[in-house]
Parts: sequence; C-alpha cells; structure tokens
Amino acid sequence: MPASGDEDDDEVLEPPDTGSGSEGCHCLEFDSWWNEGNTRRFVYIRYNISEGAFQMAIDEDSNLYHVPVAYGARSGEPAGVWDLHVGAELDILGRMTTLQHCSVTTAQWNKYWADRLQVRHKRLVDELRKYDTRKNAPWLTFQRNSTEAGSVDLRMLMGQIQSLGEQLREYRPRLAAKLALPKEMLDIEEMPKQKQQQPVGPGLS
Repeated sequence: MPASGDEDDDEVLEPPDTGSGSEGCHCLEFDSWWNEGNTRRFVYIRYNISEGAFQMAIDEDSNLYHVPVAYGARSGEPAGVWDLHVGAELDILGRMTTLQHCSVTTAQWNKYWADRLQVRHKRLVDELRKYDTRKNAPWLTFQRNSTEAGSVDLRMLMGQIQSLGEQLREYRPRLAAKLALPKEMLDIEEMPKQKQQQPVGPGLS
C-alpha cells in the first residue's frame, strides 16, 4: 500500500460485516400508540426507504393508509430515513407519536449504520484530543443510553460527525475527509427525490 503523509489514514474504519446490514432492507417498521380519551389506539407505522413515504394501520385494521409526510416533533421538519428510531417523536396526522418498538430487520438496519457511524465518531473525538485541548460542546459526545433494539439516533450521530469533522479539518484535512459520513447514507437519503424526478411515460422500462 503506498505510503501517505498520514500513516494511520489507511486504517480500516468499518466494523466487521455481520451479515445483517443495510442490504435488502426496503422498509422500516415500528409499533406505537396514542390515547383518544380513555382509549389507547395501537398504530403500526411503515416507512418506504426508496419512496420516502409512510403508511400506517390503526388497531386491528388490516388496511394500510398512505401518509404523505410525518414531521419531527421537535424540529418540525419532514422526517426522513435517518430520523426514524425507537424513541423518536413524530407528528403524524397532527398526533404526537413516539416510536415504541421496531421489527427485527429495522433493528438490524439501525445497528448496522450505528456501528459504522460510531467507529467514525470515536476516531474523530480521539484525533481532536491530540490537536485541540478545548472541551467539546456536550452535544458532540452525547449518546442516549438505551438497550432497546433500534434506538440509536442516527441523525444526531450524523450531525456530531459533521461538526467534529469540520474541527479536525483544520489540523488534518485528509483524515477528516476519510472520516466523513459514508457516501451511501447521503445516497439513501436522496433516493425519494431521485425517484420523484424519474420520467414516467410510454416506452420507458
């Protein structure tokens, strides 16, 4: 392997592939509930990753209803693939809903990307300590302590990595670029927009 100015730039950043990664995961699935008076309504929520669309079923109804958009309860912004995890609070059809449980494949998806991001996050924090003795803002190293499957806040991790990477860029730009967010994550987030832009017409296949 050719030598570089940063000897440790070529270290492997990814955790071992456990075979339960992002491949083949097309929808994220969650269970939740809300209260209507004295009645608890149970809700099944499914998010189509490629289309960026939500579907939901209430109680024992086997029909899935299309929900064009759900919003982050705190941000007020449309929720996307990286905003969805167990514990996330959403505004769905005007009702504040906390995602309570997820499917096995959704938990595997969450863990796969969390593992990849946490490797980068730790490396960024460790590298910055060598060059900058100032204490990081608390939110840059904050992690929710939850043992619930599928509960890692990927959006928060992404924001932490971007901010830490900007700091490291002042000292080691090449390493900062290597520790940036995986390109696949950005591509996945753009999938719904790309699908909407695809032309549809006769003769296209």
